[in-house]
Amino acid sequence: MFGKLIEFPFDTIKVRLQAATPVDSVTPSTLSMIKLTYKNEGITNGFYKGLKAPLIGACVETGILFSSYNYAVWKFKKDEISEPSLAIKCVSGGFAGFMASFVLTPIELIKCQLQVSNLVIPESTAKKPVGISYIPLIQSIIKKDGIPGLWNGLSSTLMREILGTAVWFGTYEFVSQANVLNVNNDFNSLISGAIAGLTFNLSIFPIDTIKSNIQTFEMLNKNPKSLNQFDFWSITKSLITRNGGIRNLYNGLGITLIRCVPANAIIFYSYEVLKRNF
Repeated sequence: MFGKLIEFPFDTIKVRLQAATPVDSVTPSTLSMIKLTYKNEGITNGFYKGLKAPLIGACVETGILFSSYNYAVWKFKKDEISEPSLAIKCVSGGFAGFMASFVLTPIELIKCQLQVSNLVIPESTAKKPVGISYIPLIQSIIKKDGIPGLWNGLSSTLMREILGTAVWFGTYEFVSQANVLNVNNDFNSLISGAIAGLTFNLSIFPIDTIKSNIQTFEMLNKNPKSLNQFDFWSITKSLITRNGGIRNLYNGLGITLIRCVPANAIIFYSYEVLKRNF
């Protein structure tokens, strides 16, 4: 929850940049998106739109993530005494990402759609953002696609989490164990968590962009039937063939790397402190 509170405003801008359609062949910049969000929606309704579900979901997601990781490490290591290898830790991280994806997908679906919902402008009004809340949004998804519709984007979430979480835990364990700066445990956790966040996002960002577009495509497009919003490769092709090419897969990377340093530092630091004290 600490990590989510820190990263959420940055994440809102990231998702909007990932899902943004170029205007006059120009993709919005990070600064222009921040200014637009603040001007039209303010801080609470703009930067923190859709916070409640991820905040609650972060407890479930991270609980599953760390418990699955520790369980896998325990099952895969050779004996009770020896330190598990880095390979075992990476595989265990991938397993943790697989397990967390099933909880994470519906949470992120709702989060992403709420984050971009204020960008939807109805034809009948003069450029006024459309407000939307959790219950109506969930009801509309279930009405259209049934309960399985809440897992729209599962395949891309699985790809992102299996690869990314393997890198995430692997980097954290490697940097933490190396402790090249020879600092105390708390500061070591902060540094290792920050670096783990950087490597996670650098390794999976194009997949994350595709996932965000899959989960927001229907909301932001007037003619969603023109493209299969559930098709990973169809969405990928639409992104790389429009103006900007491959760079479209990296929209929002800069602000993501800024946000992930404090957020992931706090996540791992909180985990280590709580583990020691409970």
